[in-house]
Amino acid sequence: MAQVENIPTLDRPPASWFALDVMRKESRKWDWVALMVDVHPDELKHCHCKVAFLFVHPNEYKPDGSRTAREAWVRVPGKHRSKDAAWDALDDMIATRH
Repeated sequence: MAQVENIPTLDRPPASWFALDVMRKESRKWDWVALMVDVHPDELKHCHCKVAFLFVHPNEYKPDGSRTAREAWVRVPGKHRSKDAAWDALDDMIATRH
């Protein structure tokens, strides 16, 4: 994963944030990170974003200028062979956060 400028990497997911996707931190490795945002995914089309706009259809992305979504990479604990396993670990981490 190429580090995107000015997006922090966290060890724990912030409360009330939403996971958009999990991806390998590096190619062919078992470490994973999740891209998380502080806005509901349905509202991303109205927000300025650094990376998260890639998860919105181009015809629907129309930021109104009043909101900038905060984004963070969150480390997924453990080593996982598949994306599904990484999602499960992230879901467990989010569930125990509450």
